[in-house]
Amino acid sequence: MRARSAAALAAAGGREAAGAGALLLAPALCLFALFAAALAAFFGLSFRRVDPSGALIGDALTFANYGKALTDWLYLRTMLLTLQLSVQTTVAAVVLGFPLAYWIVRSPSRLVRAALIIVVAVPFMTSLIVRLYSLTLVLGNTGLINRTLQAIGVIGPDDFVPLIRNQVSVVIGLVYFVLPFVVFTLAGALRRLDVALEEAAQNLGADEVRTFFLVTAPLAGPGVVAAASLGFALSATAFATPLILGGSAVKMIANVIYDQVLFVHDVAFGAALAVIALLATATVTAVYARLGAGASEGPGA
Repeated sequence: MRARSAAALAAAGGREAAGAGALLLAPALCLFALFAAALAAFFGLSFRRVDPSGALIGDALTFANYGKALTDWLYLRTMLLTLQLSVQTTVAAVVLGFPLAYWIVRSPSRLVRAALIIVVAVPFMTSLIVRLYSLTLVLGNTGLINRTLQAIGVIGPDDFVPLIRNQVSVVIGLVYFVLPFVVFTLAGALRRLDVALEEAAQNLGADEVRTFFLVTAPLAGPGVVAAASLGFALSATAFATPLILGGSAVKMIANVIYDQVLFVHDVAFGAALAVIALLATATVTAVYARLGAGASEGPGA
């Protein structure tokens, strides 16, 4: 009798736990359903046609928007530029972020670790728009960098190095934006590494440099891939950074979609561009995930 009572209580407790879990999961499911519904509506809209005022024309479906996006060099060039800037940003963020993450995890000084975390985390505490406009004060034709170069005689008093409204400024802004995400992703991966493997390599005669390149870096491969995947996804979908730092000279795909919807009033074509951008980003992210899985399995798997 007692055994049956205990089993009944355990079953009731399991049902209560399952019910509580479902309640906790409900808000996330509602948000996901809303997001999925918006994506589905946008996807359906990409097969429609609109008149110059932005009103839908008829009920017929067409692939004309996709044909225009994939054959017009103006939009193909924008997609290629977005890919180029995203790759450059990802590489730069990983190269800069790995040493920072390594020192955050491995520095023997708690003060150094705290200082690095504060330096990396400060951008999270400031509005992106404020950060971007602060960069214009540094990169502008009369900004801090050009004034410093003029003061030390590298360039003439009336000359300047163009660091704003071009691809250089956009890449700098994107790296500034994605670097904290990359650093903390890499730090999490490095923190999970088994230090005993590095110590074993050094006991076998490897110095710190060889240990890093032959043991630490390969073991951190999945973390590097994850950080690169996140950095690419954030860069490829950036809107404010190219808008403020690139202006009309550098337009990424998000800016072109914005122009199509808000100024051209061609919501259907903007939806087609958004679907293409989403599929391209998802494809690259899937490739990164596959590379990460291969890196985690190791060469002998």
